[in-house]
Amino acid sequence: MSDAILVVGGDGRLGAALIEEGRRRGLPMAHTTRRDPAPAPSGFHLDLAHPVSDWLPPRAFRAALLCAAVTRLETCRSDPAGTRRINVTHTVALAESLARAGIFVVFPSTNLVFNGSRPRPAPGDPPSPQTEYGRQKAAAEAALAALADAVAVVRLTKVLHPDWDLLRNWIASLRAGRIIRPFSNRVCSLIPLDLAIQGLLTVAREARAGVWQFSADDEVTYAEIARHLALRLGTDPALVEPVVADPVEDAPAHAALDASRARRELGLHFPPSLAALDHVLFPDA
Repeated sequence: MSDAILVVGGDGRLGAALIEEGRRRGLPMAHTTRRDPAPAPSGFHLDLAHPVSDWLPPRAFRAALLCAAVTRLETCRSDPAGTRRINVTHTVALAESLARAGIFVVFPSTNLVFNGSRPRPAPGDPPSPQTEYGRQKAAAEAALAALADAVAVVRLTKVLHPDWDLLRNWIASLRAGRIIRPFSNRVCSLIPLDLAIQGLLTVAREARAGVWQFSADDEVTYAEIARHLALRLGTDPALVEPVVADPVEDAPAHAALDASRARRELGLHFPPSLAALDHVLFPDA
């Protein structure tokens, strides 16, 4: 069996990070891109905006990670039909085609398949999405379940990387002595990008089927994140002026998932959210 791994959607942050880490480990990696022509020799053109049920990569792969998706909540809300075509219809058709060819499929999903009304839902809990993006991911998960041992679903909470625009802007403002106004009633559960990549590659290489959840055990408000940044940067904490956001559908009360299976079976220990922040933004501290 080939050891090669295909990343569908190699131009996005998650896909690019998977390719980089896989190559660092010496794995044969390839990817798809919407760019045409695709960069040779490891890039293949594929656009999920168009039918893909007959598409197969031109060589053998052990696994494929389906990272291509429309992930912006507002885009999914404003164009539900168009984004569903990509996130559900064509993604599922591609997964079925890959599985028929003997390629193990890994489908990154989201904590937004749950409504956040209670903390740390388990992998087997019934989905309860309240956003269009969450509904699309839940629909794709349900369809992919028919592939049984040929597929893994990996639900991710907020994947933290050093180029997150919100944090970069906050850091620049705090260093310049400008006030920032984070939300005190919006929560997230932060996981470092490198640990998410480690887990995804392990699931892919070992063909670990089923539903996985990658999450910190805790969740923090954006105001807590901002205060922590001010502390770590040594800036005036009074520059952080929390505000209350208006209630909207994409602001659940809880964001964390039950990640005990990943901890138990993969040895993945996600740090608390603020420790994840330090790990990503202040690695040498």
